[in-house]
Amino acid sequence: MSQQPDVNRIDITNKVRGEVTEDCIVLTLNGQEIGHVPFDAASCTMNAGYAVDQQRIFRIDSADIVHPSSYVEDCDWGWC
Repeated sequence: MSQQPDVNRIDITNKVRGEVTEDCIVLTLNGQEIGHVPFDAASCTMNAGYAVDQQRIFRIDSADIVHPSSYVEDCDWGWC
């Protein structure tokens, strides 16, 4: 998989769950379907915003999305 410009890759492999159906394993993250692995295929199909690279599963976010480092800003109290 080639790295796309202006995106962040977050490794979510340990958070992904699989549910066996008649013809595939449905991959989910927090109860939301993110892809599937057909029993008759050598690779999996991922929904938009997700990717597989070297046996790891990644969520792809735009680089302009800012994730806060803390839930409180400008806290001087030491506990936040």
